[in-house]
Amino acid sequence: MASKSRAPSKTPRAAKPKSVPAFTVNGIESPQPFLAVQLSDPATPSGAARKAAMSPEEVSARVREFNLKPTVSEEQLCDAVNSISDAAVPIVELPEDIRETIATLKPALRSFHGAKMSLAWFTLLPLASPCADKFGYMSSWLTRAATRLQFTPANQALLDTLGDLMADPGRETSPDSVNPAGFTYVGQFIDHDITLDVSSPLDAETDAETIHNMRTPALDLDSLYGDGPALQPFLYVFPSSGPSTAIKFELGTNRNAGPGGPAGNVGDQSGMQVQTDFDVPRVHNPLNPGASSNTAIIGDPRNDENLIVTQFHHAMLRFHNQVVDLLVAANFGGDIFTEAKRLVTHHYQWAVVYDFLTRICGSATVTNAINTVNAPINSPFRMPVEFAVAAYRFGHSMVRDNYWVSFRFPNATMAQVFKFARNPNLPVLSNWVVDFNAFFDTGVPVPVNNKARRIDSVLASELENLPGFAGIMKVLARRNLQRGLALGLPSGQGMAKHFRVQPMTSAQLTQGLPANEIAALNAGGQVLLKKTPLWYYVLREAAVLGGGDHLGPVGGRIVARTFVRMLKRDGNSFLNVIGGFKPILPSKVSGTFTFADLLIFAGVTQP
Repeated sequence: MASKSRAPSKTPRAAKPKSVPAFTVNGIESPQPFLAVQLSDPATPSGAARKAAMSPEEVSARVREFNLKPTVSEEQLCDAVNSISDAAVPIVELPEDIRETIATLKPALRSFHGAKMSLAWFTLLPLASPCADKFGYMSSWLTRAATRLQFTPANQALLDTLGDLMADPGRETSPDSVNPAGFTYVGQFIDHDITLDVSSPLDAETDAETIHNMRTPALDLDSLYGDGPALQPFLYVFPSSGPSTAIKFELGTNRNAGPGGPAGNVGDQSGMQVQTDFDVPRVHNPLNPGASSNTAIIGDPRNDENLIVTQFHHAMLRFHNQVVDLLVAANFGGDIFTEAKRLVTHHYQWAVVYDFLTRICGSATVTNAINTVNAPINSPFRMPVEFAVAAYRFGHSMVRDNYWVSFRFPNATMAQVFKFARNPNLPVLSNWVVDFNAFFDTGVPVPVNNKARRIDSVLASELENLPGFAGIMKVLARRNLQRGLALGLPSGQGMAKHFRVQPMTSAQLTQGLPANEIAALNAGGQVLLKKTPLWYYVLREAAVLGGGDHLGPVGGRIVARTFVRMLKRDGNSFLNVIGGFKPILPSKVSGTFTFADLLIFAGVTQP
């Protein structure tokens, strides 16, 4: 009898590997469950405090142990330390692979291959934000079609004539504004944080929605932090001892040319010192120093365009480094770099809104924007060219022809401000280090407090001869006007209608102008008075309606509403901190924070 064959045994199926659930925070999907807490639970929300306060003696002991160099009083440092709550995600609770990676970043090991790091170290907004990599328009197509200047050779010629007149020598006769001159360069630094157009032509009509914005449209300091220490470690100093995440920025060195920079509370040139590390880091060829390019090793090369903005970028590097030291002094148990970046960014954003924008747009305009702009987190956004190409270029008219840079150079020309940020004067010469006490209200005595020029249609004559450029690119006013024409911007009158405000009259637009500029506006059938280029309109509006100290109703609305929209749609901005945000860093007025406070804490107002 045939035996019954046995059925082959079934091979047991392999267990399905467990998938790591994705966590979402501010529109960013990630398999890192701790990331949501890191990003949404800062150590300094409004009213934050340590569970167990540190005594001044304990803070001083930490300062000595880690050889920290505080820039503020012991009392101020202790107050700031005790305003920092305990870490929501301590280092010991991070995944093992991230903890191991952090340990290998010390200079003696410096291993990045296969590294695993918190996404909080990176610029995250592009991962979650639709359309944010493009420019666009604030106004409707109908408004632009009805009010823009036509792109014709005749209109191009009219704009060239007008632009050439705006920087004529001898026209800078109006009194200075009330604004400290440093805000001209704060404005430039901010611009480099939020916009970068490298592709729009001047000689052809272009739709702004086809132009890429190479910066994240958020006040996230990507121009400072770059892509973070994991991708651009050359910007950073990794600690060889102490907390492994206390990552700082590299600083540059100065060439010795004698004393310069701040004189401090001495109040005269005897207080100046030979500065050694008051520059951004630069590319140096040790085998052939004379052939060194001295290219700035920073997050945005435009911040090395002139001496003042270069020195301000250097101050921001120091600001981060001091915040890192503060967290070390506080014995912060979490990721120090992540928390320092957040503290720096939130205090910077606060100062942008409540120190910069309120001066430039007026407090009422800023408050109205905060109360009325609706921009959900990660809502679609394109950087409006009405802002980037017109209204925000108000700062060009604030540039002076001369500055008191320090006791060593009490009447530096704008040409020198450009010259001493270029070879062969690099690294920055020690005697050309900027004394920022003359550019901001720091309270440190200086004989001259530089004020910005009034916002009007007159530009410093040096801006008619920009170094390194030729043709239209050399004359800033012509370039601005032609770019607005090429991008089809609405007229100033069109934007007034957009905001439902009364447009300026021809009499107001020409008020106080010289005869040749009035003639240029009247040429071509008065087309420039009927469809006034938006940038020029914003400048005239500021001069006539704002007294030159701040923008008028159209310019102020464009600028304030753009900034508020950027902040509201960024889930990581200070406006979206759960529980609210109040500055905790040392300041002259408790509960607020200014750019003067930032520079003092950074340590650049003393020798």
